[in-house]
Amino acid sequence: MASTALVACSNADAQKPAATPPTAAIPAPVSAAISGAINETVDVAPIVDVADMTSSVNMEVWIDDIDQPWGITFTAPGTALITQKSGKLVLYKDGNLTEIANVPEVNDGRQGGLMDVTLDPNWPADDWIYLSLSHPKTPGADAAMTKIIRAKLSGAALTNIETVFKAKDEDYVKTGFHYGSRITFDAAGHLYFSIGDRGVMKDAQDLTKPHGKVHRVNRDGSIPADNPFVGQAGVYESIYSYGNRNPQGLIIHPQTDMLWSTEHGPKGGDELNVIRAGVNYGWPEISYGINYNGTVLTEFTKKPDMAQPISQWTPSIAVCGLDVYQGSLFPEWNGKLLAGALAYEEVRLVTVDGDRYVTEATILQQEGRVRDVTTGPDGAIYVATQDQILRLTPAGN
Repeated sequence: MASTALVACSNADAQKPAATPPTAAIPAPVSAAISGAINETVDVAPIVDVADMTSSVNMEVWIDDIDQPWGITFTAPGTALITQKSGKLVLYKDGNLTEIANVPEVNDGRQGGLMDVTLDPNWPADDWIYLSLSHPKTPGADAAMTKIIRAKLSGAALTNIETVFKAKDEDYVKTGFHYGSRITFDAAGHLYFSIGDRGVMKDAQDLTKPHGKVHRVNRDGSIPADNPFVGQAGVYESIYSYGNRNPQGLIIHPQTDMLWSTEHGPKGGDELNVIRAGVNYGWPEISYGINYNGTVLTEFTKKPDMAQPISQWTPSIAVCGLDVYQGSLFPEWNGKLLAGALAYEEVRLVTVDGDRYVTEATILQQEGRVRDVTTGPDGAIYVATQDQILRLTPAGN
């Protein structure tokens, strides 16, 4: 079973303010064209109308007794790479799990570990595997930071390991919270990844810090020339959006090329966002949540030049893992979001229209804390809980 270190965003320490104010100037407000799209003046009501569609699916255990899986990606039908919080990467094939060698060291304290795994968008022609991990500053160190690497798989070992993103040494912190971190690609092949605020809230508003941001790089780690903060002195030029508390769901919608995110709030205020270039999503200046001890975090739910979420969950469901369903088994679900929830132990089917939220329904509940959800090549939905991988197919099949 998952340890208490995996309890997403349930620790008062995760709300620890910065020891000193951020040193960077906040950039000029986003353009009027973007401001018009971020719905900055209207409060967003919490989700209350959630249909029960659990009878629509059959559930089976696909992999049993696997310790704290974090991410899953398919390399072929029936064959998947799975990360485990402890730092193991395993390949599941023909009913067997094989541990992959040469995985870099991780700091798996509290919420850290080996996190997301995904394939190059041109797989298998470009046979890169991308991984996110909580990287210790030095071997065995408490100070750690989210790092993105890529590698190739040769037999049962990683080879050709390259760094795609690494924070500056001075930005490694000892807090064990809010690493993010999901990886996804847009139609042009840009790589997006999320880093949480690392439990230091104000850093999410500081462009000289990588925490509390969604980042965008080329697949080799170089910076796209049209990133929103390119050329600004002292900033991380990889930053695509900021003011993001802890996004643990991140996916490009294949029909619109929009970047969707699910983000942990504190006590209340989990968010569903469309992530746009240069936009400030407000954390911790605005929030629909409160501190874990029940005190006021901020009196503001909206401020000028800060984006409102597309929808929000209060109380928090602890959103984690996000995919867009694409498959033949549930044809009526194509284009809908699949959102996992840790605290509520659910998978939600979320209907969206462009960048607009429509409705949602529960398709799985009370089978364990959901860390990741993805569509397999066979059209089934695969769900990573704290000790199993579940497989969902249509009821009656």
